[in-house]
This record gives sequence, C-alpha cells and structure tokens, in this order.
Amino acid sequence: MFSVLLVTWLLVFNQQLISKTAAFTDESSEDELDKEIVDTTENTLESDDDDDHSHNTLITKNPTSNSSANDIIELNVGGKRVTTFRSTLTAVPGSKLAAMFTVDEKNKTTSKRKEQVAYFFDYNPAQFTYLLDQLREIKRMVKFIPSELNIKPPSVDVRFNFSIMLSELGLNPERFLSPIVGIHLNLNKTSLVGWKECYRGRYNTPFNVSVLTSTCNGKRLLVACRSLDDRKTLTVAGIGQRQDMFKPCSSNPYCTTEKNNGIGFYYVTDRVWGFEGRPKGWTDPQNYGYSSYQNNAAFLNPCDASDQHSEYRLCWSIPSSAGRGSGDRCGSEKNLHNSKRWERLIFETI
Repeated sequence: MFSVLLVTWLLVFNQQLISKTAAFTDESSEDELDKEIVDTTENTLESDDDDDHSHNTLITKNPTSNSSANDIIELNVGGKRVTTFRSTLTAVPGSKLAAMFTVDEKNKTTSKRKEQVAYFFDYNPAQFTYLLDQLREIKRMVKFIPSELNIKPPSVDVRFNFSIMLSELGLNPERFLSPIVGIHLNLNKTSLVGWKECYRGRYNTPFNVSVLTSTCNGKRLLVACRSLDDRKTLTVAGIGQRQDMFKPCSSNPYCTTEKNNGIGFYYVTDRVWGFEGRPKGWTDPQNYGYSSYQNNAAFLNPCDASDQHSEYRLCWSIPSSAGRGSGDRCGSEKNLHNSKRWERLIFETI
C-alpha cells in the first residue's frame, strides 16, 4: 500500500515540474522575442490598422545603448504609425521638432522617455516620412550648418501644405537665416538672424578687397552700408553666394550684371566692387536697345553713378583705383568717398 502511494506521488510531482519548466521556457522565449523586436535598426513603419484609434506615442529605450539619442519613438502621424530614432527628430538643433524630443541628459529623472506623453501630428504621413528621410541624411553629416538648411519638398502630387508643416515644426530656412536672399532697403540690424559681422569700415577709407578672402570667408555674404546718424538701420543690403560676387566687368562705362533673386554683383579688378538690384517682383524690359542696356547696368565712373533704381545700388572703390571721383555710393547717396559719416559692413553666415 505504501509503495503504491509513493509511486502515485512521484508521478504527480513529475507532471508539476514539467509544467513549470515549460511555462518558464515560454516566458523566456517571449522575453527574447520582445528584446529582438525592440533592438531594431531605424525604419519608418506604417500600419493600415484603422481600428486602433487609441494609439499614442510610444518611447522605448534601445537596450544596446544608454544614450537617449537611440530611443526608439513611435508617433501617430495622420492616423499612421511612424517609428524612428530620437536622434532623427532632433537632427536640426533649434527647431521646434528638436525641442519636443530633446532630453536633458544631466537630469534624466525628468527626461521625456520616462513620461507617457502622447504625440499626434496632424500631417500627411507621406510628407512626414519624406521629411524624416532628409532628417536622417542631415544627422549623418559630419558638420551640419543650420543656416544652410534646405529641406526639399516632395513630388508635386504630395507637395501641398509641405511648407506649412516645415514652418510649424520650426524647420523652415528663415528660422535659422534671415534675410536669406535678395536686396533689402532700410533693414533693421537687430532683425538679422544667423548672420555675424565680419567687416566694418568708413567710406573715407578705400575698401580693401582682401577682406573677402582673409576675414569674411563664409559661403554666403550680406553686403551693406549705413549712415552713422542711424546705426540700427542698414540703408541697403544685398545677399549673395561668394562665387557670384566676383562677376568680372570690363572697365568701359556700362557693366551689365547677371541678376539672381533681384540682385547682381560686379567686380572690376583694382577698381570697384558692388551690386545693383531691382524691387521685388520687378521685370526688366525684354528688349535689347541701347536704353535697355543702360537701364540693366551699372555706370562705372569709376563707381556706379546710375540713377536707375538708385536706392538699390551699392559701390565701393578699391585702394589701387586711380582717382576716386564720382566716388562710392550707398543707395541713392553718391560721392561718399570722403565721408566719415557713412560705413561699409559685411556679414557672413554663422
């Protein structure tokens, strides 16, 4: 009788042990599967599950790294799930998008990865994923300069409202550089964004063109002038790419310029450097008569003395120029070559 009870007890104990072992194996497998799902490379994932209306942003720490930049963040964009790394969303420092997902590494107790914050973006999912692809490219750059931010719109069929999305996320170029292009009158110096002054000199001193290679060597420059009676206002300011600022002109009186965004720079070796422009939206006459040639040119004698759109002109004479008569100008103000009350200024991108 005792032998029968002992055998029965052993059989029951063995079945319980097998059950517990199987359960432990299942749990271990599920843990490994969860870890495999979380430990992924960056991808943009979209789901067509329209039944899940309760989806919020999910922030999961990548177990292979302690850096918050490797947090995997899942967003709801226009009803679609989009997954990416935190480092992609913060690729452009100073943008509103980056501010939303930046973590204070010094105080991780208040970091957003520990908060259950819901992020819903009411944007076109196709446009947003297109934006993410460009942000991924930006974050992989060795050196990213915010003032050169240039996020391109997608194809025409999904372009509508793309610029609005960039503006709302703080990814519009004007947030990092303003003004960006063109010619500007009576520009308040305090309104400049992304520009730093690299040169300042009085008009009574000839302009040394070597400044453009030694001191002001940015890819994009803002060239301006002002009266010392109003130091806060740039009378006229022109913006251009460095490679466009030395378009050669002959020394004969009329120098035609190639305009880009309403402004054209010119340079006569050892004589003058400057620009001439047009009001926004202006279109020059499409005829090639002598008068049209004059109207679309700088009259160098030796500096530009033209009265056509005079407020949109700037001209600085260079030291080796013989005779500075009909001298330097700042907008409509001419013959400033002996003036101590007018200044030249150059800014470059930060």
